[in-house]
Amino acid sequence: MLIYRKKTHLVEAILYMFKTEKIDYIEHDNLEYFNDSINKIVFIDDNNEISKELSDINVPIIIVCDEKRKVETSATINYLLTNLIEDSNEYSDTQKEFLFKKGIYSILNKKILDFINHDDNTNGLCIDTTSCITKENDWIFKFDSIAESYNWLSGKNKQNRANLVKEINIYNEKKIFNDSSKEINYLVNKIMLLKEGAKLIDIFICTTEEFQKLKNNYFFKTLLNNISNTYSIFYINKNKLLDEQELLKELNDGIIIYKDCVYRDTYNDEYSLGYVDCNLDSIKTYNDYFEILLNNYAEKVNKEGEVDGI
Repeated sequence: MLIYRKKTHLVEAILYMFKTEKIDYIEHDNLEYFNDSINKIVFIDDNNEISKELSDINVPIIIVCDEKRKVETSATINYLLTNLIEDSNEYSDTQKEFLFKKGIYSILNKKILDFINHDDNTNGLCIDTTSCITKENDWIFKFDSIAESYNWLSGKNKQNRANLVKEINIYNEKKIFNDSSKEINYLVNKIMLLKEGAKLIDIFICTTEEFQKLKNNYFFKTLLNNISNTYSIFYINKNKLLDEQELLKELNDGIIIYKDCVYRDTYNDEYSLGYVDCNLDSIKTYNDYFEILLNNYAEKVNKEGEVDGI
C-alpha cells in the first residue's frame, strides 16, 4: 500500500517503479482501505498527521521523509530520507522518465524495491540519500536491450499521436526494414497510428541507387499508401548534401524528433537501437536541422506512382 497526501514527482516515481516491476498495489491518502491482503506499506511523510494512524499497524513499513520523526508502533519500521519530498521543479514527461530510470529517483526506488522484495528484521534502519549526487547529468539515457528500445519507441509514438513527430531516416543496409518480429510489430503499430491520423513527417535520405532498393521494400510501400493530410513523406538525394557533411554527421544513423526529446539511432551498439536525449537545447538544434533539410533539399512524395519519377 502506498500512502501519500498529494501527488508529487516522488509519488509518480514510485508508481512508475510499481508498474515497471509489475507490483500489485493500492494507493490512498489514509489507512481507510488497509486490509489483510496488504503485507507492506510505503508511507510518504510530508510532515502531516497521517503518521499517527500507523500506531495500530502490524505489517512492515518504510517511511519516506525529509527528516526522521519517531513513530510509535509495534510494526517494523525503516526510514528513507530524501530532500525530494517537495521537489517542485518542472520536468517534461521524458525528463521525468530519465529521472525515474537513471536519476536520483531511481536510487530511492531501488531502496524501496529492496524493502518490498526482502523480509528484513531490522527495525529503525535509516538510509539517508539527502546528499546523493547522481553521475548522470546530461539528460541522456540508453536502453538495456533492443526489445526495450522498440517498446519505448512504440509507447512514445502512441503518447505523441496528437503532436507532430519528425523523423529523419538515413539509408543504411543495417537499417533497411527487415523481417525481425520486433521490427514488424513496431512498424505495424506505426502504420496503425498513421491510419488513426497521427501527425508525422518522414524524410528519407539516400542515393538514387539506395532509393531503388528502398522503394521495393514492403513496409516502405505501405508507408506510401498511407500518405494523408497528417502524414507526409519527403525524399532527399544524399548527393545534394555533399556540402553538408557536418550536418549529416550530426544526424548520425537517423533521428526522431518528439515534442520533449530527440531519439537518435545508432548501429554501433549491439544491445540497443539508440538513445534518448531530452536536453531542451538538443530539441531546438535538431528541429533547426530538420527545417534546413525540409526547406532546402527535400522533395515531397505525394503518392506511390511518383516514386518511379524520382
